[in-house]
This record gives sequence, C-alpha cells and structure tokens, in this order.
Amino acid sequence: MNDQVDQPEPRFRIRARHTESTITVYEVYHPGIGWAAAPDGRFPPSWKRDRMTWIKHCS
Repeated sequence: MNDQVDQPEPRFRIRARHTESTITVYEVYHPGIGWAAAPDGRFPPSWKRDRMTWIKHCS
C-alpha cells in the first residue's frame, strides 16, 4: 500500500547534496545566463554579483 499522496510540484525547491563536511547547493539561472555560462565555464556580462543568493555557514 502506498501512503504517499500526489501533490503538485512546489514553486520553489532547494536542491543540494551533502557529506559530513560539505554541502553543495545547485542554483538555477535564467536561461540567458545559464546557457551562456555553461560552455564558457564563466558568467556572461549580464550576470550581476549583487543578484546572487548567499548561503551562510552555521555551526
């Protein structure tokens, strides 16, 4: 018997992987930024550092 109820996909979701010592969080970018950055390995000029989301370390 499956007790899970099908629910709609949430609008926002955090995707991450972790070990005992690290957390890697995957951030989604607008296609104009992501598609330009993927082949070059660097952000295009349209990317702005002040628009980043920062995750802070808590002990």
